[in-house]
Amino acid sequence: MTVITAPVANEKTLRDLELERVKAQIQGYAASSLGREAVAALFPTADLEKIRRELARVDEMRRALQEAGPALVPGPMDDLEPLLQQAHETTALGGEEFLVVLKTLESARRLRQAILELEGDYPELERLAERVGVFRELEGAIWRTFDEEGEVRPDASPKLRALSERKLSLEEQVEALLKEFLYAPENAALIREPIITRRSGRLVIPIKSGHKRDLDCVVHDSSDSGQTLYVEPRAAVELNNEIRELESEIRDEKLRILRDLTEKLRREARGIRETLKALKILDGLYARARWALEHHGVIPRLNTHGRIRLKGARHPLLDPKSVVPIDLTFGDRHQGVVITGPNTGGKTVTLKTVGLLTLMAQSGIPVPAEPETELAVFEVVRSDIGDEQSIEQNLSTFSSHMRNLVGFLEELHERALVLVDELGAGTDPQEGAALGIALLRYFLSTGARVVITTHFSPLKHFAYQHERLKTCSVEFDVETLRPTYRLVEGVGASNAFIIARRLGLREEIVRDAQGFLSEGALELEEILQQLQQERLALSRERFQLQREREAARAERERFRQKLAQIERQTTEALRAEIRDLEKQLKETRRQLEEALHRARKGASQEELRERLRKLSAYEQGLHEAERVVEKPSRPLRPEELAPGRAVYVVPLGQTGVIREVLDPEGGRVEIEIGSVKIRAKREDLRTVPQTARVKHKAQEPATRRATLPPHELSPESPGLELHVRGMTTSEALREVDLYLDKLVLHEIHRAYIVHGKGTGTLRQAIRDHLAKDPRVARIYPAPAHQGGDGVTVVELK
Repeated sequence: MTVITAPVANEKTLRDLELERVKAQIQGYAASSLGREAVAALFPTADLEKIRRELARVDEMRRALQEAGPALVPGPMDDLEPLLQQAHETTALGGEEFLVVLKTLESARRLRQAILELEGDYPELERLAERVGVFRELEGAIWRTFDEEGEVRPDASPKLRALSERKLSLEEQVEALLKEFLYAPENAALIREPIITRRSGRLVIPIKSGHKRDLDCVVHDSSDSGQTLYVEPRAAVELNNEIRELESEIRDEKLRILRDLTEKLRREARGIRETLKALKILDGLYARARWALEHHGVIPRLNTHGRIRLKGARHPLLDPKSVVPIDLTFGDRHQGVVITGPNTGGKTVTLKTVGLLTLMAQSGIPVPAEPETELAVFEVVRSDIGDEQSIEQNLSTFSSHMRNLVGFLEELHERALVLVDELGAGTDPQEGAALGIALLRYFLSTGARVVITTHFSPLKHFAYQHERLKTCSVEFDVETLRPTYRLVEGVGASNAFIIARRLGLREEIVRDAQGFLSEGALELEEILQQLQQERLALSRERFQLQREREAARAERERFRQKLAQIERQTTEALRAEIRDLEKQLKETRRQLEEALHRARKGASQEELRERLRKLSAYEQGLHEAERVVEKPSRPLRPEELAPGRAVYVVPLGQTGVIREVLDPEGGRVEIEIGSVKIRAKREDLRTVPQTARVKHKAQEPATRRATLPPHELSPESPGLELHVRGMTTSEALREVDLYLDKLVLHEIHRAYIVHGKGTGTLRQAIRDHLAKDPRVARIYPAPAHQGGDGVTVVELK
């Protein structure tokens, strides 16, 4: 048995909520008929994964547009399906048709390239772009065949070029012959006008009709008056005949070219159709993304639990400059909402906004609201909005509403949304209110989510007492007698008596009218009026607090900028100090080198030690200054936790490199500091300035850093390694001598000289040099796991 599933929204609901008008608005942003067709085909679905996938595509396109700008705008495109079908039904397409094909294929290729060159993460767009074919051979063939007017180029083929050149040569000969005839003195009396023209495809000249027998010629045409004959002199006949024959050959060659090109198009038809499918999707996404950017549309969070949380929601068909955003939450504790308030106050707009944004999201369209907005995915959305009175069917407004409501009662369940404007209206108020309460109770019994508007006090009272219903009202300013269009929680009063008084109705008439109300109804109205006044006061206070909060936020931002400026100035001052220290360090190193050289000639070791201590003091000062300048700038954001990133570990006061993200949500990572691996949380990490990253040992291969044995060194220590890779032999030997001097002064007896393997020239020179140094006791290659022949171990006496 086939199960027929009802659509999410029926025709009445689509008409009530005006989804088609929104789609028509979006179609205006499409670059082609393909995109317009894609938007027109959008329809609400209840498939949550499908909706999320579609909205994710739109979000990718929106981000891509923000990144690439005009480069991602699709070029001119057409639906080529009719031309592909025509190519299969005819022998040859014309030039105009092929230019349409060329324009679309070129635009498709450029769009594909623009997407694939994006720097961000756009997996869905890239998959679609890969489906767009590149038809360079066909594009080139069309481009070489036709000019901009769609005419076959004279050089479209070698044969056509030769024929065209021959024809041009013959025409020049004929024109020369005719000019000679025209300007011959003996023919001056015959010529009507000294011009060369064409008749029946042949080059001719105009003569006076009375001189026909004075000239050996062939007459091809005459003027309307008969006074002028267009004739071909006998001397030009043979040449013109040859031109006509060439024209016939040229037509045949052009037809052959068109047939060949049409055949090429037929062979590519399958790939072009796949390309058109991808282009249709891409242009549809482009239209929705452009619309979302223009209307500040967002991708809402989605759920299947009936929860709706609108934040700053705006009806997309109203003027964005004047529309008042709506905040409304229901669907968890409250199954439905009853909206009250005066006419023209915005009740119906609120109702339509809830329904329309729901249908838009379920159609894959971003919604105009704040990012915090959340919408439920419903299997059924049904509405009863507007006056559906039918004269032909003799149905009153009330009857038409009842027929519509009865029509969808059986479709309601937990994943349904019901929207009813003025429930129970159109008949006797007491009976209408009673029916409204009964219908509302039935809606709630089905588990459906419900939004209704009403003027009836019994319905207001029922909603106010029912724990599953939230009461809201559109705000009305009794001072200005104008609606504010803001939605506030709580039941709203009708304000009829207040409005009547302010408009000048005599007080005794108002009191007389109040006397017809029951005591309970009058008290309810008074309570509602008080509540409304309190809400208005709270609203004003909330608005004032919002302004103060915004002012405080602006002041905080100004303070932050000022603080950043002070920090920049302080950093610059410290960096200047560092530059001075570096100059002093450079000078001290130079002096130390001179002292070490003098040591070989007899200088005392005490003098050397003194100079070395001075050098160490400068180095220590430089490091301290650098630590001040390069202090951690800010905490890491979750998205910055990535392998390979240099980070500052606050508890340890050291810089390391993230090797693995163990728990992205919890922010736990594994960090390598030197040869040690530790685990840390994001809260303990800070960013590292660029200069610190450059100097950090993370730039050395981890395997290399781990090869050499650990050793505790003082700040003045020369270290256990000397790297001379990349140096010339003379530079390396000089560094080796200085290094040995420092090892002797610090009483270090074993060290490693890293020179690399390369050609072996540098290695051999260093070992020969070390073998001759009296301070060296022994040299040998490092073990394989410590660098092998690329490292020389030196042991001192």
